[in-house]
Amino acid sequence: MDTSKERFAYLGREFLTWLWFEAEHNGGKVEGGELGPIGVTFGQRLTLETGGNVREGSTVQADAPAEAEEARTALRVGKKVARARLFLDVGERQYQVSLDAETLTFANAKLPVLLGKGESHAIDERLALLDELEAVIDQLFVGFVNLRKSEASWAPVREAMRQWVVKGAAG
Repeated sequence: MDTSKERFAYLGREFLTWLWFEAEHNGGKVEGGELGPIGVTFGQRLTLETGGNVREGSTVQADAPAEAEEARTALRVGKKVARARLFLDVGERQYQVSLDAETLTFANAKLPVLLGKGESHAIDERLALLDELEAVIDQLFVGFVNLRKSEASWAPVREAMRQWVVKGAAG
């Protein structure tokens, strides 16, 4: 039985793979809509998988896993990003978060340093930072979906991504 989660899981894998491509081709920045350019770096851990019923995966653990030949090879054999540790720079704030492509849930979030004094201010600030992190991920995903939903817009990006995978390096 095909659930919505399974039916659209490919979209999350395409999103994270596109995010890697965009960041690499735009000097580490990805347009975040109303949030402006967002610095995106893949760090520490990157998992790539095939889709379908039988999943094959590759996990790369390194300071810069997106630069590892093992990650490039996984792309060349048709795998897409399934989970990633992202470093997101929004203005002067940096977030770290692990993002699961299938559900777009995040875990192990590391928020910018709290500035508020007192426990109640710290809680409010932490909640505001979590809201901002969620908004960042939402904006990046909405930008991707808006691009992806139009064949005219998506076709040249898809072709550029194919070339990127074949070349194995930014170009």
